[in-house]
Amino acid sequence: MLLETIDILVVLIAGLVTAAVIFSSICLGNLFFKPKVSLPSRYAESPWMRFSGQSCISASRTALEIVQIEEAQSIVWEQARDALKVRFADLPRILPDPSDETAQESYASRFPDDSGMLHIDGDGEALTITITDEAPLSPVDKHRELSHRAELETRENAVDKLTHPMWAMSKGQVIWSNKAFRTLQRAKASTGSEIKEVFHFDTLRALSGQSQRVSISVGSSQSEAHWFDISSVEVSEDVLLNCAVNVDGLIAAETAQRKFVQTLAKTFAQLSTGLAIFDRDRRLVLFNPALIDLTSLPPHFLSAQPNLQSFFDRLRDNRIMPEPKDYSSWRRQIADLVVKSSDGRYQETWRLPNGLTYRIVGRPHPDGAIAILIEDISVEVSLTQRFKGQLELRNIAMEAMEDALVCFESDGTILFWSRAFARFLGLPDTEQAASYTLGNIIQLWKDKLEPGAIRDTLSARMRHGSERQGSLTLLSGEKLDYDLRVHEGNATIVTLHTAALMKRDLPPTIVAAEAG
Repeated sequence: MLLETIDILVVLIAGLVTAAVIFSSICLGNLFFKPKVSLPSRYAESPWMRFSGQSCISASRTALEIVQIEEAQSIVWEQARDALKVRFADLPRILPDPSDETAQESYASRFPDDSGMLHIDGDGEALTITITDEAPLSPVDKHRELSHRAELETRENAVDKLTHPMWAMSKGQVIWSNKAFRTLQRAKASTGSEIKEVFHFDTLRALSGQSQRVSISVGSSQSEAHWFDISSVEVSEDVLLNCAVNVDGLIAAETAQRKFVQTLAKTFAQLSTGLAIFDRDRRLVLFNPALIDLTSLPPHFLSAQPNLQSFFDRLRDNRIMPEPKDYSSWRRQIADLVVKSSDGRYQETWRLPNGLTYRIVGRPHPDGAIAILIEDISVEVSLTQRFKGQLELRNIAMEAMEDALVCFESDGTILFWSRAFARFLGLPDTEQAASYTLGNIIQLWKDKLEPGAIRDTLSARMRHGSERQGSLTLLSGEKLDYDLRVHEGNATIVTLHTAALMKRDLPPTIVAAEAG
């Protein structure tokens, strides 16, 4: 009995000693390791950060994952705000003073179905920023979150497969990019260039809707240049999303077109015909030196790319085109020029007050452009008029001739005859020479001649065009002299000297033909 009592006392004493040790440990721990601030129990598992001024002094592991910075002391409020504002709107740009009574604020999530809250609490020495979410994830929410994560991964993979570089920037730093951009970034870095930017462009202009065309050089020698058109859009506050589209093919085509235009310009520069090409907007895009010479328009006016109406207004002012009756008819004339030039039907002749004559031709060009050709045809018109005058003079002279004359080509085509020749054959004065051939003429003579060698000889001489002189015997026995001449080896002219017969009032009837 005594032994049992002693055992019980030993157990009680050991328990008391153990309790005393535990209590002493708790007291000493509270004495030496007491935290400066204790967080409310509801924040125990929530992401939190403590700030002194604008710098972080401590943070939870989950908060570091949200901000994506490994060391809490490396975090400043601006970085934390950029990471948090994706979920929480209207966060202050500068943290309030922790001693301020107003340093107790809460911010709700920007998403209606998100119960998360961000709290800023001041304790007089520092600010504690905590994220709470009173609604734990249900199986449906967890499935939805995982589905959303899979969708984001799919989009990320799709964007990475694009050949167009895409990247997002915030405060001058690249915060996201796709694979194409990262490839260019590595290629740029391999050149040893001190410039870290892959693309250098005007952001404000890109945001205004106007794409920026820039070039970058890659490769060890930086001799390989690539051209890109860059456009930007502001997706959120201080975040710009940029996209660069490679236009190397377009640049090559534009270069080839420019070289082709330069070749055409050199060719056009040698032409005596003035050339003016207007684009689909009817602005002058190309002209040659001959246009300046013919129109006397100043080069600076033409280089300013005037429109079609201004171009012809200046021509009218310089008296390089006929003066229109009134302005309305002038407008209709220009409109008619555009319509007819579009299908290649416009052609006019301008007789200028200075005596020159211009031919104006409108021709369609690709992509709705039109070309205006101005040609000085003064010499041509002068020669034509002179030739017409000579023809008229020749006809007058032939009409006055008393001898019969006929001209035909080697194929027997009758070119012309005199009125005396038509009368000699018994044809009316209105008969046209072009409706007869040499065969018809000989047939008319055959009907009035007896068969014989003399008739055949004359026919042969006229067919072969050998030059000679001879005579024909009339029924009266009179002789009718004729001349047969070859002109330039192609045309043959036969002259019947009928003037002497007319003086003797002899009838023009052929009885026989005889060689002289």
